[in-house]
Amino acid sequence: MSEFNAGRGRKSRSFYVWWGLGVLAAGLAYYMLTPDSTATDQESGRARGMLGAGKVPVRAVTVQPGLIDQTLTAIATVKPLQTVAVRGEVDGVLERVYFNDGQSVQAGDVLAQIDPRTYQVQLDQARGQLLQSQAQLKGAQQELQRHRVLFQQNSVSRQALETKQTAVQQLQAQVVSQQAEVARTQLQLDRTRITAPLTGRLGLGKLDQGNLISAANTDGMVIITQVDPIGVEFSLPQNQLTALVQAMRQSQQPLRVEVTGSDGQVLSDKGRLQALDNQIDVATGTLRVKAEFDNPDEHLFPNQFVNARVYLGQQQGLLIPSYAVQRGSVGTYVYTLNADDKVHIQPVELGTASLDQTLVVSGLNAGDRIVVEGTDRLREGSVVEVMENGEKVRAAGAQHKGSGPDDELEDD
Repeated sequence: MSEFNAGRGRKSRSFYVWWGLGVLAAGLAYYMLTPDSTATDQESGRARGMLGAGKVPVRAVTVQPGLIDQTLTAIATVKPLQTVAVRGEVDGVLERVYFNDGQSVQAGDVLAQIDPRTYQVQLDQARGQLLQSQAQLKGAQQELQRHRVLFQQNSVSRQALETKQTAVQQLQAQVVSQQAEVARTQLQLDRTRITAPLTGRLGLGKLDQGNLISAANTDGMVIITQVDPIGVEFSLPQNQLTALVQAMRQSQQPLRVEVTGSDGQVLSDKGRLQALDNQIDVATGTLRVKAEFDNPDEHLFPNQFVNARVYLGQQQGLLIPSYAVQRGSVGTYVYTLNADDKVHIQPVELGTASLDQTLVVSGLNAGDRIVVEGTDRLREGSVVEVMENGEKVRAAGAQHKGSGPDDELEDD
């Protein structure tokens, strides 16, 4: 009897365990199949946002006629107008060096001194020989004068007189020759003082004090470059030469040239177009052009890479901000607004462009309104709200974020 009751107790407990597991499984299935109320609220809120989205905030401007600069741009290299390797013109020991590396110098400044003693001795010797010849010439001239008097008195023959005249002429030629020798040795002595041939900036010295310097050394002891004014050279494609040459002929002054650095900062805008090369490079189809810039502050450095812009003149036409231009499958276009502030995609043909403004050749009329800010959420036929302040446009755009089709894709 006890074994029978024990068996019934075990079956009863198993029944309750299986029943509890079944209830738990049913509850879990119900939870998984029932939509989350929070997610449902979010989806419904999103749908209501799509249906009740407000007008897209934008900023617009009116197309106006105006003047725009016509320019040609190219990558350029700064080139010094003059570069000279300073060399010794005579041989000798480099006795003194008066300059520092990288120093600015003026034309005529003494840079170094070669030992002058050898050349001073040669000069003294040439001067002594000149004095000797001058004394001999003076004696020969006096003797010639006496022979002339004697010849008039018939005391000497004509042949004797002519011999004295020849001796005087020989000594005169000798004096001229020795005067030239004195000048030559004086020049050699002067050349022991090495001076700057032009105003500019020195490079790094190549020869130290105490070394033997030779006139045959082509490397020189230092390089000096002219930095003010300074040149800028660049190449333009041959299809731009007609406009360039025409602008040069029409302008009474040299065309203005501007250079900017790699960061877009203007280094100098006072350049003057100086010359064009006399032939096009057949390998590249370009022509070399040279400009000149005043460079008192040395903002331009030799062999520096810059961006050059040549100003040809100004052109009249309809102007729009460059950042209003869009590009797509239809080409270049802008978003225009009608009287009801509805958006229309308007293809345009563009002309001369700068960083700030672009000339419109066709597609727009004066007085048309175009969108310049807030274009990322516009579609054909969109209704917009034109705002005056760009900050308000951005703030309103942030409030509208999530109501457009692109944001729906991101949420999904």
